Amino acid sequence: MLNFRFHNIIFTTILLTASLTAQAAGIINLGTGDARSMHFDSTIGTIFIADPEIADYQVIDNNRLVVFGRNIGTTSLIVFSDKSTTLLEKRIVVNKSLISIEQMIASQYPNASVSVLNLGDRVVLGGTVPTQKEKDEIYAMVGELLTKAPSEKAKTLVSINTDTPDIEIDYLAHKVYHGVVNNLEVTVTKQVNVKLTIAEVNSSIVNELGIQWGTAFENVFNNGQFFRAITGLGDAGSNIASYISAINDDRIGQVLSEPNLSVISGETASFLVGGEVPVSYLTSDGYVIDYKSFGIGLELAAEVQRDDKIMLTLIPSVSSVDEQFGETALDIPAFRVRRAQTTIELGDGESFVLAGLLSTEDQESLSKIPFIADVPILGAMFRHSTTTRRKTELVIVATVSLVAPISSANITLPSMKSTSTLSRFFGIDFESTPDTAKWQEEILATGGFKK
Repeated sequence: MLNFRFHNIIFTTILLTASLTAQAAGIINLGTGDARSMHFDSTIGTIFIADPEIADYQVIDNNRLVVFGRNIGTTSLIVFSDKSTTLLEKRIVVNKSLISIEQMIASQYPNASVSVLNLGDRVVLGGTVPTQKEKDEIYAMVGELLTKAPSEKAKTLVSINTDTPDIEIDYLAHKVYHGVVNNLEVTVTKQVNVKLTIAEVNSSIVNELGIQWGTAFENVFNNGQFFRAITGLGDAGSNIASYISAINDDRIGQVLSEPNLSVISGETASFLVGGEVPVSYLTSDGYVIDYKSFGIGLELAAEVQRDDKIMLTLIPSVSSVDEQFGETALDIPAFRVRRAQTTIELGDGESFVLAGLLSTEDQESLSKIPFIADVPILGAMFRHSTTTRRKTELVIVATVSLVAPISSANITLPSMKSTSTLSRFFGIDFESTPDTAKWQEEILATGGFKK
């Protein structure tokens, strides 16, 4: 809380400094219908204003006058004394009155504390808002009400693979309004935690994992993949991972990775466990070496909506070097890739499953008795060939939740309680007291017997 107030003090100081700097530079900022009183030590003589339609004045007495704005624009003000000396020479900038905008913001966003100030030809937003969503909405509303020229600014999810193009996230895109400075502070920045389990499962036992893909998910398929929030299945995501880990049999399935990422609302994150393979190719400038990434990767973007719903974009991928189909002559490797992309909306603590990424491998083996097996016709009796087909399915389970920073005083670090010699001797946990320590020494000295 002290840190938050400190930021507000800094922000207010910056605005006051900027305002004083503008006045020192010869600029008076007014809104239409606003007025400002000016006092002079000398007697006012003549007052000159370039365009009375933009700003005008009213003399109160010999040493005081009031300047007020009429219409939007810029004009000049010069004040002379009764002895023809220049008392004031400034430029007046009249902008649209911002009082109605402040009232509109206060009525639509009662939990926000927002100030709207004119600073030259710019409008500065200051104060605090509860969420990032409200910050963006207030900024857009002020820009539209002031009819400022907008420009679209996209948010790009940078791919971890150099051969995959970057993706623009539509729901993270926002408008930038020329002349509107957004200095609003979010009181509590929301963060999203994504816990992911990536498992490779033998498709023949997929239905034994506790979720029947065709029934529990109502056959929601899309291009060989499907996804849907898990409802009414409890900790199904963790059960799948626990089931595979407990079996500990690579023929049935294995957990490839369990990344756990946290990201600020409105931002992106990426994860890669694997390696890079150098690939050389010839250009007009000679040979160029490029590095191709492979392994288990995850790219995500998240945004918390106003009702605490989480909009989430996930791009998981599993890739490996395929030596069978690589170009051996030019030393160019091939890659076996399984990648998916989805955008969904989930509630805090909800999970979803992404599956259907199938892979089939055929393995051929030949065992024979040397020389005899090579004899035509008769040799068939002394050799044995088999063809094994292994069909696996990539199952991805993700759980999203809202997280908040905690104080270091609330963090419990793991610790270990050491056992005494007597506790290990009898297999009993004794409380450590001076009397117990003395009794331990006596009983150990007598070989474990004591009257």
